[in-house]
Amino acid sequence: MLQQFAKILNYDVTVTPFIYLGLPIGGCHKRGAFWSGVVERVKARLSRWKGRYLSLAGRICLIKFVFSSVLLFFMSLFKMPSVVEEKIVRIQRNFLWDWGSEGRKIAWASWKKVCEPREIEGLGIIDLRIFNLALLGKWIWRLGLDKGGLWKEIF
Repeated sequence: MLQQFAKILNYDVTVTPFIYLGLPIGGCHKRGAFWSGVVERVKARLSRWKGRYLSLAGRICLIKFVFSSVLLFFMSLFKMPSVVEEKIVRIQRNFLWDWGSEGRKIAWASWKKVCEPREIEGLGIIDLRIFNLALLGKWIWRLGLDKGGLWKEIF
């Protein structure tokens, strides 16, 4: 019956999960498999060969760009599991410090210091856990502040 209605209305029948605007719809956001596409995109954009040809400032800029282009959309809608956060932070750390030498890598500062703002002598890379909670808190704030809106009525 579903197929007949879909044929009459000229629609396709899909099963969940499916991808819409780059976001898996119908999956469980608490599982690592839901975030695997995001982790792979971060890994591809912060590949090791790119770091070999950039200065430290260039690597920092690329880490910030990847955060703003890939992670921001997902993190504003879902709470990131700690396992996924650790994977992404490891990719970021390796990209920042592991940029071409084959031996043991030297981290010139702790990751906590790297994530501090530039005003207090950090490198200004955003802490994923804190920023994820801030983005989710923004939705709660907007829910209490907005007088109307379709998204609020649906929610």
